[in-house]
Amino acid sequence: MYPMSNLEETYHPGAVLDLYACQLPAPPTSTRLIYEVPPSPTQLSERYNKSIAERVALPSTPPAVSITLDKRCDSSMRRVPHVWTARVQGSSSHVGARATTTTHTTYPPQLVAKIYDPVFFDDDETQWDDPFFVRDLSVSCEVEAYRRLEPLQGTKVPRFYGYFATALPAQHGRTVFIILLEKVPGRDLRAIVPPDVTEMVCANHKDAIIDAALRLFFDIVACGVNQQDMQSRNVILRPQNHVSLSVSGTRFCDTKECLLALEVDCDELHMVMVDFEMVDFEQPNTSFSERAVQRTHIEKVKSTYLERWLENGLV
Repeated sequence: MYPMSNLEETYHPGAVLDLYACQLPAPPTSTRLIYEVPPSPTQLSERYNKSIAERVALPSTPPAVSITLDKRCDSSMRRVPHVWTARVQGSSSHVGARATTTTHTTYPPQLVAKIYDPVFFDDDETQWDDPFFVRDLSVSCEVEAYRRLEPLQGTKVPRFYGYFATALPAQHGRTVFIILLEKVPGRDLRAIVPPDVTEMVCANHKDAIIDAALRLFFDIVACGVNQQDMQSRNVILRPQNHVSLSVSGTRFCDTKECLLALEVDCDELHMVMVDFEMVDFEQPNTSFSERAVQRTHIEKVKSTYLERWLENGLV
């Protein structure tokens, strides 16, 4: 039995993590949580000790990059992974090996770090899911998704800056896995339109937002990645130039009570999708990126999305 640290002691603003590039996980043979035997409920102490026992040896060479955790992002604190904004130690010219290619990359000064740690997992959830299995599946799905989505990185999905391992010295060197991603400017749609105020969004705004989100979904499907967690929290609206440059009081719709009348220009909706832990992989099919094909598919599902999507009513 090892003495335990809690979540707040492990990940907190100012925590420094040295990251070592490691071999990419193999693509998942299945994207479903299927167990040969039902997962056994485990206590925090059992998960902690298992994580220490399974720690991997890291090289004695300098880390590929070091990061300082900045702010916890809006996501569950008791699931896999934990998501933080992070600052790259030193200058933005720090160069390290990019995990998806043999070329080198320059890390921007601020990134998003997704930390796959199976220890801090709801005890109640372990009767349904094995957190170590969830970790392995989440990592392999996300890395494979970004590999397939490389043509869309930096535009419709975040840039992927690599897959790493880090040791937690205060926890007997237990290791966790991390991916680094671009910090996309903007806000997710759940923050822009909270579920409890969707009735305050006019029909024109709702129609334009859902059209743009579904087109983004099919652009990603064209690369062979079928997002199974298609929720408004996973779609970020980039800053809109028309809005930032507009004269105060400019309206983007004629509905007086519309929540988005002064904030969202329906003619300039540039969206980015994030979080590819829950996906299906298919054969890439570029026809899904064609507007005419997208229009056909969108027409089949749009009415359901108009009714329930912004309310987080679709799973």
